[in-house]
Amino acid sequence: MASHGRFPRLPLGVWLATGGAVGVLLATAPRYGFHRDELYFLVAGRRLDWGYVDQPPLTPLLARVSELVAGTSPFAVRVLPALAVGTIGLLTAAIARRLGGGAVAQTFAAFCGSWAGVVLGEGHLLSTAIFDYLFWTVALWILVRLLDDADPRWWLGFGLATGIGMQNKSTIGFFAVAAVIGVLATDRRRILAGTLPWIGAGIAVVVAAPNLLWQAANGWPQLEMAEALRARSDGPVAFILFQPLLLSIALAVPAFIGLWCLARSEALRRWQALAVAYGILFVLFLVTGGKAYYIAPMYSALWAAGAIWFEDLGRTGRRVMAGAAALGVAIGMLIALPILPRDSLSLDATGELGETVGWPELVDQVAAVRDLLPAAERNALVIITGNYGEAGAIEILGPDRGLPPAVSGHNNYWLWGPPPPHGPIIAVGPLEGLLRQICPDVGTAGFISNPWGVDNEEAGYPILLCRDPSRQLADVWDSARHYN
Repeated sequence: MASHGRFPRLPLGVWLATGGAVGVLLATAPRYGFHRDELYFLVAGRRLDWGYVDQPPLTPLLARVSELVAGTSPFAVRVLPALAVGTIGLLTAAIARRLGGGAVAQTFAAFCGSWAGVVLGEGHLLSTAIFDYLFWTVALWILVRLLDDADPRWWLGFGLATGIGMQNKSTIGFFAVAAVIGVLATDRRRILAGTLPWIGAGIAVVVAAPNLLWQAANGWPQLEMAEALRARSDGPVAFILFQPLLLSIALAVPAFIGLWCLARSEALRRWQALAVAYGILFVLFLVTGGKAYYIAPMYSALWAAGAIWFEDLGRTGRRVMAGAAALGVAIGMLIALPILPRDSLSLDATGELGETVGWPELVDQVAAVRDLLPAAERNALVIITGNYGEAGAIEILGPDRGLPPAVSGHNNYWLWGPPPPHGPIIAVGPLEGLLRQICPDVGTAGFISNPWGVDNEEAGYPILLCRDPSRQLADVWDSARHYN
């Protein structure tokens, strides 16, 4: 077994693997444009609060810090996610070392932990998902140490990582509960003895409390959000089938071999709780309609165990597995990262990348409709959009075109309220029904498009114009609300 020094030095291969992933993410960060969620997080960061209807405050806070330090650009907001990916890779290697893996196992674990499709895809964008992955992996690393008889004061660190993680996304709370159940279900349950685990739990609650209090004060909107997301679930079959796809297919092999080893291998018996926790979370997210990527952070532990299997393969076996892994990662990069030219790929088939295309063009098209109005009417203009991405694009990119900030009934934009008394209205998206409640005459002034023909969510949406509203948007604001 590898040495369990307090802070052991990781092999050079680990640093090369993780540094390479960070370098690729930084190199591709400026390509295409903002993602809809990044625009929303930037806006939320300018309106910092202890909570929002769809997330806790940490990611908006990080968006604000990124903007203040490096400016308002896709590259600026993507530096921290890239560094998070590097840290995840290092922690995956550290877990492999703790499990007994040598230099080869640690390097392969770092490669899996920082180059898998799900990690690169999440790490390319500023999102709650990548920081959830990070804090979950930190908590996993601490749990692995505790299961290996580390100083029980590490429970305080486990609680702190969980609490901070809950200020970003609530799913880490499910992991913490599953981890405790996993420990109780194995012969390592004695590590829960004493007061330190309880103090750790108290730290988690205290750190997470401000957001929980905000949610309580605002009627627990995240519960409504969770129900809306569950209704849009892809279903249990898709949840299962997406798991190997998230892992670049080839990296599913060491992940699931690692799961088997954690569950059955005598050499890894003290870490069996990790396999139990994975099983609990897999079933939980499967039956509750969770997204396939919710469980992705658990793969850091599975890859670490699978890397020991990889290290034990003969030279030929390692070459075959490494070649398959490299091929899978290469394909995953083309899907997860903006490597190919925008006009060479139908980006609607690549998921989130399609939502990073066309925002400046959307803002230009809205500005062109604004220019149809007489100069005297423009000062009283209000823009309402169907979703937070459109509203965020107008708020972040619109000032250069002379546009006012937009309002929306979508998610926290609704909570930020309706506009003050206004004149003409430009509506972006499928809002004709809402607009007709206050406008006797609604006209279609155009349709959103982008020059690359990307069929993303915005493409084809109408831009509506109401020149002379008979009522105010504030009069129908309750009917504008939609959480999803």
